[in-house]
Amino acid sequence: MKIAAKWKGALSDFLGSYKYQPKLTAKLDSLGKDPFDQQAVNEIVLWKVNRFADLSSAALKALNGAVTVKPGEHEHARSLLALLLEQPGVDLPMASTLLRFRNSATFQIIDRHAYRAIYGEDYPLHSGSDAPAKIELYLRYLDELQNLAVARGVPFEVLDRVLYVFDKEKNGKL
Repeated sequence: MKIAAKWKGALSDFLGSYKYQPKLTAKLDSLGKDPFDQQAVNEIVLWKVNRFADLSSAALKALNGAVTVKPGEHEHARSLLALLLEQPGVDLPMASTLLRFRNSATFQIIDRHAYRAIYGEDYPLHSGSDAPAKIELYLRYLDELQNLAVARGVPFEVLDRVLYVFDKEKNGKL
């Protein structure tokens, strides 16, 4: 095990290899002595957990267009999903979260808890899964949620929250 205090070389040489969230790191480094607002705190937290998603202007424009996708017509969002999944820091759970907050009548969050509550098995994808597989899984999941909302009389707009709590209470920790 190497210990920095005993390193014979210049420790500052390692700074050139630091590439963590470069755009956000520069923004946070420039905050200066002004008081933090909640947005700054949120960005610092996202930086720390490596969950900051810097959407391109095209992806942001497409995401804002999701507000017009009607309930039951989520298939029309294939290209939007593909574009979101290309963005750094965005995987399917994050893409679904962005879509859900843009248009909860059509989109809901998919995560490990909600998936397990619907299918009774572990979420099958990982970050290395290909985008078409993620898109197909999500669109089928939305179909299942629509069916569940009708069958159980739960508003579609809140199903992600209901499923999250259901799974935690009935199935326990992941």
